[in-house]
Amino acid sequence: MGRAEDLFHRIEIGGESIVDEYINTRRSEELFIDFKRSSDNGSNTCLSDNDRNNLAKAISGFGNSEGGVLIWGIDCSKEKDGADIARYKNPIINPSRFVSWLENAVSGCTVPPHPGVRNIPICLDGEDKGFVITYIPKSHHAPHQVVGKLQYYIRAGSNFVPVPHMVLSGMFGRSYPSHVFAMYLVAPATVEGRFISSELGIMIRNDGPGIVQDLYTSIMIHSFPYENSTIEFDRCNPEAWGGFWSFGMHVSLITNPGFRLPPEAQVQPVTLKIKISPPFNKPIKIKGIAGAGSNEPYRFTFSNSIENINNLYNEFMKGHISRVSTKDVYHKFTGKLLGLKDEDVDNDA
Repeated sequence: MGRAEDLFHRIEIGGESIVDEYINTRRSEELFIDFKRSSDNGSNTCLSDNDRNNLAKAISGFGNSEGGVLIWGIDCSKEKDGADIARYKNPIINPSRFVSWLENAVSGCTVPPHPGVRNIPICLDGEDKGFVITYIPKSHHAPHQVVGKLQYYIRAGSNFVPVPHMVLSGMFGRSYPSHVFAMYLVAPATVEGRFISSELGIMIRNDGPGIVQDLYTSIMIHSFPYENSTIEFDRCNPEAWGGFWSFGMHVSLITNPGFRLPPEAQVQPVTLKIKISPPFNKPIKIKGIAGAGSNEPYRFTFSNSIENINNLYNEFMKGHISRVSTKDVYHKFTGKLLGLKDEDVDNDA
């Protein structure tokens, strides 16, 4: 997880408390974070031109650099030393509506559009106002030019600055790195006596602009409640993947020579087959990486506590025995067991 993504998830989880922390500690803008006060606080019927321009510059600047987070609803100003610091709250009216305006504007802000931009609202308790967080990851489709201004930006310190000609030439002339990440596919859980069986397919997706080869994944089971429960690796396509296994706890796989994955395609190297039954005396902790070639790998973790596993098991079995559980409950069991968010899992298997 990069610095920008880490910041985004921290704010997403902490909400207003993180905003308060930034203001109380006089947090300064820096390479990965920028504060913006909306020109009309979201009181109009659409996104203002000024806010749209700030969004476009941030998408270009953060996307052409290492990524970053833009927080709407915080007023900032310069200190004597020139640093831009968070001063006070200037909440956005109807943050959810402001998010929809931003979402509608993203595709028209830059050429090419940045496909990875995310916006989330943070509402103040009991009030129809709050803040909006815009996450702009490092783009694999860079460089991004601001529409209208015909200008490219990068993030330098706490500012978005026009890209110098030589830097821009290098961005256009470089070979595109591969960008792959893990996706998860689940089948509905099944019950046999006191055992709940489930499967998680781990897929590797090519989200970059070019064809990739030498794909790999490595998965290690650090902790699992083994007394009455089992977990196994099942290689999905032995003809395409080579690798090795270690005592059922670790698997490392890499594609055989000649295998290539086109853009916006995915391949499934391995499936986790899980069977659980009490007692649960250990938490679940599984770590993995996926990647291609010599580029930075994508890292992922599956984890859950003993208490959560017990509660999930008892709740699931109660609904199964009383026959009140919906299909959705069976589909989502595996993701919940491994501590995944709903949006991370494809439940349509």
